[in-house]
Amino acid sequence: MSQSIGMINSNFGFTPLREVWLGDCYPESFYDHLPNEIADPFRQITEWTKQDLNRLQKFLESRNIIVQRPQFDSIDTYLDKFDALIKPPICPRDDYLVLSNTLYYTEHEVKKNLWHHITDQYIAKGYAVKTPNDFNSLQGVCPPSVVRMGRDIYIDPSSHDSDWKAMCEVAVEWGKDYRVNICNTSGHADGVFCPIKPGLIATTHYKKEFSQSFPDWKIYALSFPKSNYDSVPGKTWQVHASIDNNAAFGNFIVQYAKNWIGNFTETVFEVNMLVLDESNVVCMKEHPPFFKFLEAQGITAHVFDFRCRSFWDGGWHCLTLDIDRDDFKADLFPDRGDNGVYWRIK
Repeated sequence: MSQSIGMINSNFGFTPLREVWLGDCYPESFYDHLPNEIADPFRQITEWTKQDLNRLQKFLESRNIIVQRPQFDSIDTYLDKFDALIKPPICPRDDYLVLSNTLYYTEHEVKKNLWHHITDQYIAKGYAVKTPNDFNSLQGVCPPSVVRMGRDIYIDPSSHDSDWKAMCEVAVEWGKDYRVNICNTSGHADGVFCPIKPGLIATTHYKKEFSQSFPDWKIYALSFPKSNYDSVPGKTWQVHASIDNNAAFGNFIVQYAKNWIGNFTETVFEVNMLVLDESNVVCMKEHPPFFKFLEAQGITAHVFDFRCRSFWDGGWHCLTLDIDRDDFKADLFPDRGDNGVYWRIK
């Protein structure tokens, strides 16, 4: 059960976390109308997913962090025009973004905001919640490809190719209050690199050049995640043999739920971290050399497995949304000057 809401305030991804959203999947009953050969894999994925999410929630709450989870209405709320279930709110980072005291909601193709039980409370308390109804160009924003760094915002253009015009309109609007930096990451930024604390970044083989975007910061390059590539050809998820080899289930996903999954072989789960503060990070997979490096920097890595990560294609950053952090819109790069839009490709 979700706790009482706090406030909306988040300017960085590494300042002390006070309130966070943690995604979820549908109740098992939502699959009761399907044949057992299809429903049973969904039920198993649901059981494992909820168990692993609940473990993280318990840990976060033990650190006095408020954890919000989605609440589910009637199944009819989650059906598309073809009466197929839409993707559950497992990865809030896909559609939501917090900049300072404003929560932005970018999804516009669902019947109802899937987190409305929570956002309605924020609105009732007078907090700013902006949707495409308030600012139509928000539908062009890809939140996982927007990195917040106090007065600076970084936006990856390649993730916004399909609606770059709308993203430009948003960038110009945000540029009134921020320095908006157009910076190539070639995909969802949180699957490419992670600013862990001021002056320190963990990155992947996707991006190794930060001379313009984060000049003089220490960069740790994670090793190539070979484990992700030991996959069965043609399989876009690998959860358990009983699920992976279920042809009926696979065909159902392709026909009715293709957008539920991604391509886990492209995802570096090790870098997709939830940073609790400058001394603690939550990781999904063990990485001994990286953990040894973090320890030398005074940082503890807390590992929580997510057995269905290849199905949902999400790390702990994707599966969460930091709503409230103990911070303010500080300027880490005061020499950059005025607000506006800048190209810092490297």
